[in-house]
Amino acid sequence: MSLAVRLLLAFAAVAVLVTGVVGFFARDVARREVEHSFEQRITAAMNGARGELVFEADNLSELLTPICKHDSLFDRTLIELQRAKGDAASLSTGMQLQKMVTDQRKALRLDALLLVDGQGVVIAADELARVNTRDVTLARMLADPQGKPRLVWEKGEATLQVHCARAAGGVQLGLVGSRQVGPILDRVGRAYGVALILDHQSNATAGPGPRERLIIPEIDHLVVNASISRQPLYEALAQLDSTIFLTGAIAVLLSIALAVFLARSLSSPIVELAAQTREVVRGHPKPVQGRGGRELHQLARTFNKAIDELASMRRRLARTERIAARREVARQVAHEVKNPLAPIRAAIETLRRLHDRQSPHFEEYFDEATKTVLEEVHRIKTIVGEFTKFARMPPPAFTRVDLAEAAGGVVALHDARGDDDGPSVTLESDDVPLILADQNQIVQVLTNLVQNGIEASRDAGRRPEVVVWIGLRESDVAIVVEDNGPGVDPSVADRLFEPYVSTKAEGTGLGLAIVQTILHEHGGEISYEPREGGGARFVVILPVDGPPLLEQAPTSDGDTLR
Repeated sequence: MSLAVRLLLAFAAVAVLVTGVVGFFARDVARREVEHSFEQRITAAMNGARGELVFEADNLSELLTPICKHDSLFDRTLIELQRAKGDAASLSTGMQLQKMVTDQRKALRLDALLLVDGQGVVIAADELARVNTRDVTLARMLADPQGKPRLVWEKGEATLQVHCARAAGGVQLGLVGSRQVGPILDRVGRAYGVALILDHQSNATAGPGPRERLIIPEIDHLVVNASISRQPLYEALAQLDSTIFLTGAIAVLLSIALAVFLARSLSSPIVELAAQTREVVRGHPKPVQGRGGRELHQLARTFNKAIDELASMRRRLARTERIAARREVARQVAHEVKNPLAPIRAAIETLRRLHDRQSPHFEEYFDEATKTVLEEVHRIKTIVGEFTKFARMPPPAFTRVDLAEAAGGVVALHDARGDDDGPSVTLESDDVPLILADQNQIVQVLTNLVQNGIEASRDAGRRPEVVVWIGLRESDVAIVVEDNGPGVDPSVADRLFEPYVSTKAEGTGLGLAIVQTILHEHGGEISYEPREGGGARFVVILPVDGPPLLEQAPTSDGDTLR
C-alpha cells in the first residue's frame, strides 16, 4: 500500500473517529439537556395544575356560600318548600328558579348549577331534562359538610363539585355547582407543553415519555398524571445527527484534501528516490539525490555510501571466489595429474632397464610403453585444457538477449530426430522479455546442459529425449532443461556443482562448475531436482535486468559493458 493511500486512510479515519466521538458526546449532552428540560416543564406544569385546581376549588366554595345565605329567591323557595312540606313539585316559583339558576351559572362561570332539595330532587337546572328528577348522590352530598370540593364523574367527564345548603322547618334546600376539570388541565398543559390527564385516564391516553404523578389532597380522589411526548426529543436528535453527519462529511473531505496535499509533498520525493534506487540496483551507478526533508537527504547519503560499500564488497568477493575456485581446481588438477604420471614413469624406467641390458624384448615393449605414455599425456593435456578454460573465463559482456532465439539455435544444433537413434531435443517457450546477459555465455550454459542430458540418456542405453522450457517465474526468467536419463545419484546431488565432481566415467567435472560460475556472474542461480517419471531436471533462474550493482550501466539496448 502506497504512502499516499495510507495518508488518505489515516486522515479519513481520524476525521471519522473525531467526528464520531465529538458527535457522541454532543448528542449525549443534548439528550440530557432535553431530558432535564422535560423534567422542568413537567414539574412546572404539575405545580401550575395544582395551583389552578386548588384555586378553582376554593373559588367554587366561596361563590356558592353567599347565595345560600343571602339570596332572596333562595330564601323564598325554602319557605315555600316548608309550606309544601318538602313537596318540590308544588312550588309556584319554578320558572323564576329556573331563570335564577341559569343566570347564576353564567355569572359564576360554572359548567353546571343545580337547585336541589334534601331528598335529591332537582328543582331547577340548566338541563331541563334533569328538573324534577331525583338523584340520591345529590341527597348524600347535601348531608355532607359544605364547602369542601370533591371529584365527580358525570357522563365520562371529571368535574369539581361543591355545594351549599340550608335547612329550616324540617326541609333542606341546596345548590350544587360544578366545573369541569378537563379544560383546566388542557389550559395549563398547553401553557407548558405537557399532557395533564386524570389518573384513571392516563393508561389509555398518555403518550410515551417522562411521567409524574400528582396527588392533590385538597380535593378528594383527585390524582393527575403529567407526561410529555418524546417526539421533540427525537426530532432534535435527528436534526443533531444530520448536523453531525454533515460536519463529519465535511471533515472527511477536508482531511482527504489535506492528505492529498501532504501525500504529494511527502511521497513525491520518496517515489523519486525509490526510482533512483531502482536504477542503481538495475546497473546505473549514478548517485541518488534526496529531495525534500532533511531525513530524505540523509537517507540518500546513507544509501549512496551503502551502495559504494556493497559494490566494493562485491568486487572483492568476486575476486576471492575466483581465487578460491582456482585454488580448488589447481588442487584437483595436481591430484588428477599425479595419476597419469605414475604409469608414464613406470614405462620410461622399464624402457631404460631393457635398453641398458640390451634385452631382446626392448622393441616389443617399446610400442606398448610409448602408447601408454601418449595416452596419459593426452589425458594430462585434457585436464590442463579444462583448467585453463575454467581459469581464463572472461567476465560477461552484457547485452539484451532474446533467450528463445538463443535456445532455438542450441536446440536446432543438437536435435537429430530424423536419425533412427538420434537425440530428440525440443523447445517450449513462453513470451518472455529480453534479458541483460552475455549471449555467448548463455549459449554455453544451454549447450552444456543439453549435452549433459543427451550423454546421460545414452549412457543409460536410452534414446535421448531433452526438453528445454523457457518462461517467467515471478519477476525473473526461468530455463528448465529435462532429460529421460537415469537422473543424478543422491549421494552426488549435493556436490553436483563443485569442480571435478562428475557422474560420467570420462567427465572432467568442470562443466557444471563453469555453468554455475557463469550464472553467478549474471546474478542468477541453478538447481537440480529429480524429474517426475525419471530423469534429471535443471532449473536456471536469471534476472531480467542482469546482476545488481553493475560496474557500468548500458547506454542503450545492445550496448556492451566493458
